[in-house]
Amino acid sequence: MRATRARLASTGRAEGWTDPAFARVAEVVHLVSGLVFPPNRQPAAESGMRRAMSSLRITDPDALGRAVQGAGEARDAVLAELTVGETYFFREAGQLDALRTEILPSLLATRGAAAPLRIWSAGCASGEEPYTLAILLRELGWPHPARILGTDIARPRLDGAQRGRYTRWSLRGVSEARVERWFERRGAHFQLDPAIRAAVDFAPLNLIADDYPSAASGTREQDVVLCRNVLIYFDMASVALIAARLLASLAPDGWLLLGASDPPLQGLVSCEVVMTPGGIVYRRADRDPTRLPYVAHRVDSFTPASSSELSWASPLSPLSPLLLAPADVDEPAIESGATRDALPAPAPHSPAPHAAPDSGADPVAAAYGAADYPRAESLARGALSHDPGRLAAWIVLVRSLANQGRLREADEECMRALDLHRLAPELHYLHATLLRAADEHREAANAARRALYLDRTFAMAYLQLGDLLVHLGDAPRAERAFEGAVRELANSTDDEPVPAADGVLASRLRRIAEMRLHGIRNGGRPA
Repeated sequence: MRATRARLASTGRAEGWTDPAFARVAEVVHLVSGLVFPPNRQPAAESGMRRAMSSLRITDPDALGRAVQGAGEARDAVLAELTVGETYFFREAGQLDALRTEILPSLLATRGAAAPLRIWSAGCASGEEPYTLAILLRELGWPHPARILGTDIARPRLDGAQRGRYTRWSLRGVSEARVERWFERRGAHFQLDPAIRAAVDFAPLNLIADDYPSAASGTREQDVVLCRNVLIYFDMASVALIAARLLASLAPDGWLLLGASDPPLQGLVSCEVVMTPGGIVYRRADRDPTRLPYVAHRVDSFTPASSSELSWASPLSPLSPLLLAPADVDEPAIESGATRDALPAPAPHSPAPHAAPDSGADPVAAAYGAADYPRAESLARGALSHDPGRLAAWIVLVRSLANQGRLREADEECMRALDLHRLAPELHYLHATLLRAADEHREAANAARRALYLDRTFAMAYLQLGDLLVHLGDAPRAERAFEGAVRELANSTDDEPVPAADGVLASRLRRIAEMRLHGIRNGGRPA
């Protein structure tokens, strides 16, 4: 369970830390939680440590290093900042469909009314996943008792989960009907139905520890265990250890669901790999195969057959016509001030992180530049399998999927990328584009605003926001957005490609922005 001292020492020598004290904090976190911080993740980890210092009112990194040596408030604050915290309701719709249509019915058919359904959400962060499961059971009319457990190593997140109070950011993509049914709007927040809150128990649990499965932690004999998009933050030795314990936590006919970004378990642990309509799931290797409702077989990767509440439209072309075409005005004005719910303020003097797929020696970018989107997708996935934190590869993957018309998959991958790169404006811009394609114009406008909050010079985000606000009937704010686009494009030479515009030159985009602005100022639609 423990890493070697040599490996920890190499972590401390990595160039990503600005102070050796942060490397020592990372060593403690690794020993306690199993999390690893390769060089590409160290700047983000240090930012998290600095946020923890601010909340703890600690000004000296050495003092933070001393404070985290023992259990307590300081260590909890650091773990809350450095562990996986980005999630939302009804995430990974394909897996939820498999639960609703296949897994839960199979469990219902094999148990009596006296046996409660047991579901465990491991690494539940702020509680959106276990609460989603509670809502799902209520919507299905599950007839028997059910026990849902949510665990996480970060106690501050569990405290927030128990309150059941969320922002719109946690409800992105959830239908208004569901929001109205299960939440009460209180200003900028949404309070979860008390009955749903009562259906979930929360408890701290460290996945790298050796105290589970156990009756004391309530983690034995689980019918379903979800540990989604958590294992990507561990080294492979820790992944194998955690996976073996999660499988041991299952009842004989139980199911283990991982996230699409998590490493595959075959070859790491003894398990049964099963293909369901929602993708790959895992079962115990020692169970009775005659009770299996699917054919078990080996596969190399997880490609979800996802579904969504969103109604998807046409694919994105390389010239992004979805961003530039005028829209009809048939919705009320968007509410302002609801776009910074989950985003920390960007560093005052650091440039916003862009990573557009530019041409060059990189074969991933070269395939995308040649409009070979299937190859670009394949190469991007391969690059991410070696380095999940590579922002440019995530952007190529999302764009390649969208340009093949696979917009649901593009949106799912965009969400996974945002889990890792919350401060990347281009990812928020792409998310806005995909939401617009799904006719989710209000949420798309909010995503465009998030991109601009992170990068005030982002011309394409100004253009996108202006078009969305026109569609929403908010001409004054649309005018300001188009003014921003004209202002930023004026800083580019005519033959200069614009970031995030797929090679479109500044001269063309400037004309488009000026036409949009002229149309707004003359009382009509953008030209």
